[in-house]
Amino acid sequence: MGYMLRAVAHEEEQRFRERFDSAVSICAAIVAAVRLARDQNIGVSLPRVLAIIADSVSLARNIVRRVVGG
Repeated sequence: MGYMLRAVAHEEEQRFRERFDSAVSICAAIVAAVRLARDQNIGVSLPRVLAIIADSVSLARNIVRRVVGG
């Protein structure tokens, strides 16, 4: 019985994580788009673009974590 409860809890946690992974992706895309739209030399520096994207993902994770309450 305990095994089934853990399996069900694991499935629910997995669904919850997948649901909010997509929210993080959408949020990060919006943040990165806004930041990159202001940049005049968007195609010149790939490391700069990658840094903006990484920062946007980090910010999006924090936003979703606060909204979800975890």
